[in-house]
Amino acid sequence: MAGPVVLRRMNEMRALECLAATGSMSRADLARALSMTRSTSSSIVASLLDEGRVQEIDDSGQWRESRTGRPSIRLRLNPDHAHYLGADIGASFLRVAAVDYRGRSRYLREERVPSRPADPGTVVERIGVMVEDYLSTLKDPSIVAGVNVAVPGIVDLDGRVLRAPPLGWVGVAVQEMLQDRLGALPVRRLVNDANAFALAARSLHRGPESLDEAVFVLLDDGVGGCIMTGGRILEGVGGIAGELGHMPIGEAGFCNLTAIRGSFESYVARQAVLSRFQTLGGQAAHLAEYLDALDTGDKAARQVLEDWSWQLARGLAIVTTLLNPATVVIGGRVGTLFARSEKLVQEALSRNLLEQTPGPRLILSEVGPEGVALGAAMMLHETEFAGEPVVAVT
Repeated sequence: MAGPVVLRRMNEMRALECLAATGSMSRADLARALSMTRSTSSSIVASLLDEGRVQEIDDSGQWRESRTGRPSIRLRLNPDHAHYLGADIGASFLRVAAVDYRGRSRYLREERVPSRPADPGTVVERIGVMVEDYLSTLKDPSIVAGVNVAVPGIVDLDGRVLRAPPLGWVGVAVQEMLQDRLGALPVRRLVNDANAFALAARSLHRGPESLDEAVFVLLDDGVGGCIMTGGRILEGVGGIAGELGHMPIGEAGFCNLTAIRGSFESYVARQAVLSRFQTLGGQAAHLAEYLDALDTGDKAARQVLEDWSWQLARGLAIVTTLLNPATVVIGGRVGTLFARSEKLVQEALSRNLLEQTPGPRLILSEVGPEGVALGAAMMLHETEFAGEPVVAVT
């Protein structure tokens, strides 16, 4: 049986969760939401105000120093009670993002990777500098609770990059290296970039459909995947569930990104698009150049789009058959091709499924390039309210 101290803390967390979900509430509304008497709820609120987790605002949204005031005074989370950082180590860019205690974006910085392939020591140093630059903007840097780091590859629960082909990294202890660089600021967790993207995409989704039962596909230099079930990320026993890019879907792809011949990402990742375009006689060193050719009606570029749509649908058919998701969310730089080929992908997906197999909704995420860093920060923020990471382990 929970003791009075534990029970009180549980009720405080319930109050914080209500305020996080609604934005702001009156004391009376909060008491009703918690099914508490006004006196019990007021005691909980007083503790949260004393701790600085909650603040009072008037109807105009202005913060009030005093707790006395008219009945119109509302409560909300204090955005500067704590900040949470996320770092994204990509093949081309490094990004650092921050969210506040209300889960809102407060900061984003981006710079190019110093060299390719990326040297781990150089990357860690640059991330360290970017984090320290953010800390220098704060009146009280101690409000930063820590940093999560996202990478495009397979990571283990001990904070090592087991394999990240877009970076050329194998067996790199990134979490330990960055912790040594940052000193007292905790590096909480190393996460897969697709999982971080998924959390941001779900949190910032403005459509009517829920994304609690969805598969997220991040199409970039590689292909990452995330499985969301019941609003929780399925990671598996070793933390590597959802690596959709490594699924073999054919005998040989359009390029060779991994040791797995015919892997999903060898057909639909950025380099696969450019390689296929070159095979058909096109010239494009960058994805933007290919998109320009596509938009000007180039026949080879159009054929690449048709090939890409068919192969994307093949991979999604496997995902649909195995997981039966309500929704598939597509994102990343290469995901922009889906905006030009949605009908092609839908038709190809139907042809690769049994007639009785319901296909998922396919939607293009609204999250931009900042999504991975932002999602990594959001993962850390969610631990504040859930007590545990938003992860389901099989």
